[in-house]
Amino acid sequence: MPSPAIPTALLLLALPAFAGEDAPAPYAAADAPAAVRPDEPLSAPLREALRHVDAELQRTETGRRLLAETGDVLFVERRRTGLGAVRYVESPRREFLVDAERAPELEALDFEILFVRERRRAAARCPVPLLEDELAAHQESVAYVVEKASVDPAFSRKLRAAYERAERIFRSRRADAAAALKAGAGALPPWRAPREALALAGAELFLFSEDPYRLYAALEDALPWPAETVRLTELEDFLAQHSARLDALDWRSDGRYALVDGRPYPGRVARAALVVRGREGLARLKEGLGPFESVLRENLRLKANRWIREGK
Repeated sequence: MPSPAIPTALLLLALPAFAGEDAPAPYAAADAPAAVRPDEPLSAPLREALRHVDAELQRTETGRRLLAETGDVLFVERRRTGLGAVRYVESPRREFLVDAERAPELEALDFEILFVRERRRAAARCPVPLLEDELAAHQESVAYVVEKASVDPAFSRKLRAAYERAERIFRSRRADAAAALKAGAGALPPWRAPREALALAGAELFLFSEDPYRLYAALEDALPWPAETVRLTELEDFLAQHSARLDALDWRSDGRYALVDGRPYPGRVARAALVVRGREGLARLKEGLGPFESVLRENLRLKANRWIREGK
């Protein structure tokens, strides 16, 4: 006999993916204090920082689009959120949750680019922890820095220096990896994403300009991923085969596995399928990813390479 529908506690695990410095607690727990007291006014430093970010975003096509797509999202300032310096959340309101202790530690550019990624997530409104949602946010920051470089000469010089440094680092790593392979030694440790925004922008730009999948692979290796993260292809394949059986899943080992006709599947994939459901939900999810998997991705790569060639 199939077991009852998946417990609510397990469904709470299907929360938006995280790619900051620390793996967060579930948002429902982190937001509990906010649910019992009214929102406090934003601090003066945060209001000034947000004005600066908005002014910078207005200078680029990507920034203006993100502002238009996410203009209805509220800003909430809290202490010790457990979700990083800035995080887009929906529980139940749409909010940019800003950590009042961690955000002031960021440089202006770090705060700016972090908001580009969070606004991308807010525009996507992905209902499950999807790997591609995180990759799309980082791809959006590549588009943003290329556009920003075209209107800000000072930033363009800084970005080019960061790009050239990243190019040297990655070419050196590849030479070391080839030498290690020839010598029969083990593989090199995974690349570690820089914490500083400009260094990360240069690295992401270099990898994306070569091949977007180089960037995706590097980010998969470098970033922390919640245990519930699923790939789009996993979700598509599961729904294609079992969308009519979602209410008859047999949950085992506290939800780690979901059995369909006796065949075990990862519980995280089945939980994501329960949230997304059929073709319409899957179509909305893919639409939210925007240019991530479209001809616009190749257009961005060509645009990035034009900017790179202009400096040589």
